[in-house]
Amino acid sequence: MKHVMRAVTVFRRLIIVIFGILLIPQALNLIPSDNGDKANIKLLQKDGPVTTYVIDKKMDMDGDVFTAEDIYITPKQVVLQYSIKKQDRNGWSFPNTDLTLIDSNGEEMISHGGGSSVRAWGESGIMFFDKMKDPDGDLIIKYKWYDREALLNISLPKDGEGQ
Repeated sequence: MKHVMRAVTVFRRLIIVIFGILLIPQALNLIPSDNGDKANIKLLQKDGPVTTYVIDKKMDMDGDVFTAEDIYITPKQVVLQYSIKKQDRNGWSFPNTDLTLIDSNGEEMISHGGGSSVRAWGESGIMFFDKMKDPDGDLIIKYKWYDREALLNISLPKDGEGQ
């Protein structure tokens, strides 16, 4: 009987160790990493001088929170760095194609792609848009997806206003 109990104990511990090893990738997913975003932003310097605006403005989308983190403006394009915090981690996937950037003249800037990374709390990503015709103007981020709609006004500081 002692041998059977010892075998059961060893088997039970082996199962615990195996499942512990299987949980390691899930734990690593919880560690935030911005390596991909930093590499993409570094590539922007090929376009010429990069003006960085720290925005950190939030927009409510039916309980999910979209955060416009940074905007990078180069002579060739505008890049929006964002994050989404979702109420339901297993819920919807953010359709960044339904996000538009509108300049101070009311013209929509065309998106030329982007990317996102799934995080434990939601997503983070970047989007690339056409260059601004008026680099001193303000921007509006417009989100429209089915019945979800939101606007976020971004006031870009003018030269000498703290950027």
